Formats: sequence, C-alpha cells, structure tokens
Amino acid sequence: MQTLMACLFLSSAFTFAQEPKPTRGGTLRVGWVTTGKTMDLHKSVQWAERHVLYCIYDNLVGLDESFNVVPQLATSWENPDKMTYVFNLRRGVKFHDGTDFDASVVKWNIDRLFEPEFASPQKQLIDQVTSVEVLDKYKVAFRLKKPFAPLLAALADMAGFIVSPSAVKKYGDQKFAMNPVGTGPFMFENWMPQVQLNVKRFDNYWGKDQGKPYLDRIEFREIADPLVRQTMLKSGELDFITDIDTKEALDLQKEKFRLIKTSPPLRWLALQWQVDKLPFNNRALREAIACGIDREAINKALYYGEAMAASGPVVPGLWWYEKDFKGYSYNPELAKKKLAEAGYPNGISFRFTVINQQSFVQLAEILQSQLEKIGVKMEFEMVNRTESYARVLAGKTNWTMTNWAQRADPNGLLAILFHTNGLGNSTKYDNPTVDKLLDEGAGMYNISERKKIYHEAVRTITMDAPYVFLLYFPDWAGMSPKVHGYKWIPDAIPRFSFLWKEQ
Repeated sequence: MQTLMACLFLSSAFTFAQEPKPTRGGTLRVGWVTTGKTMDLHKSVQWAERHVLYCIYDNLVGLDESFNVVPQLATSWENPDKMTYVFNLRRGVKFHDGTDFDASVVKWNIDRLFEPEFASPQKQLIDQVTSVEVLDKYKVAFRLKKPFAPLLAALADMAGFIVSPSAVKKYGDQKFAMNPVGTGPFMFENWMPQVQLNVKRFDNYWGKDQGKPYLDRIEFREIADPLVRQTMLKSGELDFITDIDTKEALDLQKEKFRLIKTSPPLRWLALQWQVDKLPFNNRALREAIACGIDREAINKALYYGEAMAASGPVVPGLWWYEKDFKGYSYNPELAKKKLAEAGYPNGISFRFTVINQQSFVQLAEILQSQLEKIGVKMEFEMVNRTESYARVLAGKTNWTMTNWAQRADPNGLLAILFHTNGLGNSTKYDNPTVDKLLDEGAGMYNISERKKIYHEAVRTITMDAPYVFLLYFPDWAGMSPKVHGYKWIPDAIPRFSFLWKEQ
C-alpha cells in the first residue's frame, strides 16, 4: 500500500556561519504571544498553547522538516489492511510522574478523546477510529469505520499527544489542565496565568544522546504586544520571539539578530464571513470583494515583497497544491459588475472586525481604501487578539480576517474549515459536492488519486468564496545570537525542545 506522506515541502532559513558545538545548560526566555487557557492538550484549541505543549508532551508519531510522518512514541507502523493501523511502541519510556508508557496508555488516551462527557475538540480529527485494541504490551491496533488516509498526520497533531492516565486520575480533568504531565523532553514547573509559564528539563527523557534536551529551563513570558516583544529581544530580556511582522523582522536582521523565516510561506491570509447570513450569503457580493483586492499592493506595502498572492487554501510546495490554478485576481471593473449583480449598484457599507494590533489595523486600512474604489465601504470594529477567534466561532463576527498554517495532510485543514461538519467551519459553508470530495479524498491511500480529488475540492471552495484568499506569507523567528538549533516545521508551530544557548 502506498505510504501516506509524499510531500516535497521544504522549510528553509537564512544561512549562518558554521554553528559552534552545542552545550548543555541555561534558560531560554521566550516571548509568548497568548494568554494560555489550558495545558490539557485534549482540550486545547489555542494556537500558541501548542508552543508549550510540544515541550511537555510527545505524540504517537511526529513530523520532520519536510512534513513527513516520523517515529516518536511509536517506532513503526503498518496497514495490514485498509481498515487497520498497527503501531509498534517505544519501550522504556516513562512519564514525568514515573508512570510507564505502554499500549494500555495509548488505548486510554484515545478512549478519553471519545468520552461524550469529556467533549474533546480533537476527536473529530480521528473520528473514523472505532476502537484501539491492545495486541501486546507494546503493540496497538487502530480499527477504522472505513479507510482513512489522514490518520497518521492527525496523530502527529493534537489528537496524537499522549498524557499520563495516572496524573489525570490524580488531579481530575479540571486540575490536570493546570498540572500537565507528559513524556516530553521538558516537564511542567509552574504557571502564573497572564504572566509566565515555566518548564524544566526532564532528565529521564527517552531520547538518546542528541535526543535529550540541552536547555535547563524554558520560560514562556506572556507578552501580547509584538513591539514590546521585539524591544525586549533587543534589550536582552528575551532570547526568542515569533509572530514578527516582516518590517520588524528585516529591522532585526540589520541589527545582527538571528532571523529564520519559512520559505516557501507556510500560512495563508484571508477574509472570512458567515455565508448563511446577510449580506454575505450572496455569492456575487463575495466575488465582487474577491476581485476588488489588489494583493500585490498589499504584499509590497506590508510584506516588502516577502509574501505572494494566494490562489486558495493550499500553500506552494505541498503535494496537493495546484500550481496552474489562479483563483480570483484583481479586476476592479469585474468587481463593480459583480456588486451590481449582487443588488448593490450604489455600493454597500458593512462592519469589519479587526484585531486591535498595528499590523492587522494597517492591513484593514489598505483593504478599506481598495474596496471603497469599487463601492464597498468598511466600518471598523476593534477586538482584542485573545477574544477574536472565540467571537468568530460563536458567530459574533460576520466579516473579519484570518490566517491558517498547513497540516501534514490535506484533510487536516480542508475538512476542518470547509466540510459542512468541520469543527472550524465558522463560515457555515455548506456544499454537498465539497463534502463528498473531502470524504472521498480521506478514504483513499493512493497519493495521485487523492491529488485529483483535492484539486477539484480546492477549486470549488475557492470560487465559492466562503473565504477570500489574499496572500501566502512567511513566519519569522527572531532570536539572540547566542541561541542555536532552531528549525521550522511546516505546520509553523515553534519547537523549542532541542534549541541550545551559549553560556
């Protein structure tokens, strides 16, 4: 059977002089971009919580820099048939509380995801799993309702993190969220919400030699303002920051800080709305706005040419990206015709919700200027970053901007956002043809067959315009010249566990 992953995606970085030999010790001070809500990964939905979760926990399988699924707590796997995955598990692994890792632990974790009263948001990622069967102490079988190619990629994501059953039983679900216990290279130390979360090296980590972490501790300091994070990096109060605007990144580079960017870009930027509510249930209106945006002008003004116009919800370099598909492009005359077709020959005014942060406001102002030329007037409503996504999911925001990073399988993002029953389908997009295509693609193991399915799905989604795709843009990581070893994984989630710091 053909393997799941056949990805050509590569993450590249600026090149530096030959790296010195790694040394152990020291504390890494990270500018953390969010107010964390939970460290129970089976409940987590906040993007930046993953920055910490990947330190504390291991997955059943992991991802490498080329987006391939690689061994982690499972050393190998096979598909004896289309309805079964069998995993051979790593021996000698212990949780931070001393609990042994084995097949019964894997079964307990997956069973926990599917407990109705627990209501994990991660269960939909592996909803084709019917049961996990313990074959022996270090071997488990995942039984499926139907063939499901995305399982490995899902287990490399949130659904595949493994928690200590003993710790959950000790603390209970609510207290465990503040007292996480995993098998990862760092163990939880303490947490002052809205201030700082600390982890320390787990000396009994199962990795051999280079697999063990170098750092003694990592401090995640909660700093929402990107300019404050940048200032603290410059002053030496922080060692590492992410979520950097392109201008700030280029400025840091000039000042000899270490900058690493994702190339090609890992994320896409888009506008989104609720397509089941007025006025955006009108496709012609959505098309008008899609054609009224000059993407290259935004790229030059805000991204200094480091981004590229987006054709749809798949970034270049992934095997399911279709390079010949262009999506919507800037055409102001067509935009005006579509606006009239939508029933607004004299224009329309509507409220646009924007995160109260300089880069988002600047983008909104550019969009406001461009769309006003075709007859669409944007009235701004400001919201805090920590509230923005919750408002979208709750249906309190009808028109805003969003960005998403890729998953290691097309189903991982496309089904979440664009399947009628997708857990992140905040636009209420409902297209039976797309649902059928996504379901078919998930049930195929042959890459070439899956590629055709996803190309068709992406074309349909893009032209329906539940989102208007703007740009593919890079992520930047800025760090002290003393920090070494950082590499981007194409899901754009920073991994800190194996960095090291000159003393």
